[in-house]
Amino acid sequence: MKMSALFLVGIFSFLAGCAPVSLETPFASLNTSDRYGSIEVEAGSADKPVTMRVFYAQPRQMRPDTPVVFVMHGGRRDANIYRDIWGRYATQYDVLIVSPEVPEKEFPTGWGYQTGNWVTRDSSSLDASKGQRIPPQQSSFAAVERVFDQIRQEFGLEAERYDIYGHGGGAQFVHRMVMLWPDARIRTAIAANAGNYTFPDYSLPLRYGLKNTGIDDESLKRSYAHRLVIMLGTDDNDPHHRILNRTAVAMAQGPHRLARGKSFYAVSKAKAEEIGAEFNWEVETVYGVGHNARGMAPSGARLLLSGARETSLFSNSGARRDAAGAEDESGESKTPFRGADDDEDYPF
Repeated sequence: MKMSALFLVGIFSFLAGCAPVSLETPFASLNTSDRYGSIEVEAGSADKPVTMRVFYAQPRQMRPDTPVVFVMHGGRRDANIYRDIWGRYATQYDVLIVSPEVPEKEFPTGWGYQTGNWVTRDSSSLDASKGQRIPPQQSSFAAVERVFDQIRQEFGLEAERYDIYGHGGGAQFVHRMVMLWPDARIRTAIAANAGNYTFPDYSLPLRYGLKNTGIDDESLKRSYAHRLVIMLGTDDNDPHHRILNRTAVAMAQGPHRLARGKSFYAVSKAKAEEIGAEFNWEVETVYGVGHNARGMAPSGARLLLSGARETSLFSNSGARRDAAGAEDESGESKTPFRGADDDEDYPF
């Protein structure tokens, strides 16, 4: 009897050894029957090794031509939450949702993440010797590009470009990626409710301007050719919001996020006209939503994944009403989630 038990244990151990490797193992073959999961990938360079956990949500059926959508987290580094918020759209729009968790250790909040680890963190508008360039391959922008390569490999995808969305701190990352890394394989980018912006001003230090970034007018032309949507909630207009950047240079961009986004678009458009650049940036206004990642997600997904734009608050079309508690054409609730799940992008 004891020998039989030992034999069975041996058989089970052998079968367990033949089982697929866990999804949590780096570069493991993914079990595509699990729609929600995560994987670790090596997203750094030889000079800056970075291991990044990537959370994903799959459509009902993965195909080689399945589109890839990156959703960037805010200052909390809660990529799993953003994956969960956007996970429903994987099946609704038949896309792969990917939310990489940019590690705090290698890319600290502010300089490492929101501004891409593009210049040293001692940048100062008063000291021209500070804020020097970091090799672009060590940027968090380059890390995300490497994540895209690994995701394509692991899921067997043929996609050559990806869409990207970010809210709050993630929106800071997204719009700066478009400006500082014009070679990024981005198809459409949406920056929703950013707290401050990098203006096309060569006298201001990075996060607010382009001093010491290596960006010039020719580089800006390539950035303006990208499709970037500046998405703004009409209720993100609180000049005293608890995590609003209120430094003098940030306040010069506008008293609140709504005003700053409009100002950034206007100045960028004027700069594009000045240098004779093709300008594919636009503004999309979302009515009745403040600084809230959940509240902005439905509009972001509709625009990014189906091309549907917001209708006017006072539209008589009847297709969709954007007032609080109204429903869109799919019957989904559009209650704006005021006061809940504010994106902690920190006053950076």
